[in-house]
Amino acid sequence: MNITNTPIHIYAPNITRTSNGQKFAPVFKRSLNKDIFERTSDKVLQTKYGTVHYHNGKFVYLEFNKSKNLKDTLKAIKYVQNKYDLLSYGISRYEHTYKDFEKAFGDKFKDMKFVRYLGAGNSAMAIENEEGKVLKLSALNQFALDRKPEKFDARVYESGTTDSGYHYYLQEKCDITKIKKDDIGKISKMIEDAGYTPFDMSEDQIGIANDGKVYLIDPECAKDDKALEEMRERCLKWALEHGLDYDFL
Repeated sequence: MNITNTPIHIYAPNITRTSNGQKFAPVFKRSLNKDIFERTSDKVLQTKYGTVHYHNGKFVYLEFNKSKNLKDTLKAIKYVQNKYDLLSYGISRYEHTYKDFEKAFGDKFKDMKFVRYLGAGNSAMAIENEEGKVLKLSALNQFALDRKPEKFDARVYESGTTDSGYHYYLQEKCDITKIKKDDIGKISKMIEDAGYTPFDMSEDQIGIANDGKVYLIDPECAKDDKALEEMRERCLKWALEHGLDYDFL
């Protein structure tokens, strides 16, 4: 695995001190606003850039009021995320994300137009283009340790890595609103049968594709423990050959 050019991201909440000097991480970075009431049912929130849709109290997508290029898409996501706290975790909460992604992918996708923002995780952001496909922009390789896409993975039409080490994936869009809890067990078994270990599995990590079948939409949720152990052994061998204290590393 080549990680030489992979960007390093260190995320940490702002630390605040109480009057007695005790440190704590604030739960909310801004006061509650009216959209908190919209999250209790399948309702919508109107913003200057488009409509936010919720399902079962969770953010599902932001539908733009008109198609946008990548630069304007990132601008819209940044504005709505900061104003309404769409997601309380993940890469979309950090200011540098938008500049980094625009710089890394601006030329590659300059002719592509986008209609929806579908959300973000710890390392990736997903947006839907006019053709109904999902473009995932990521700071890390979503297929950890370069594992190959499997039958349980949502279809990937195209993928690649930029010179700056960022990754992109053009995937089939899957519906996450009709997922049942039993589907988690089905996908987990498929992952195990293929020789991988299910990780951080939830209803948010899977979706139903056009063929009516359930797929894993977050490849990071399938870990290749064998490849991980082989990598650890190579690192240990290298450390010993160079006289380094591996336990310290």
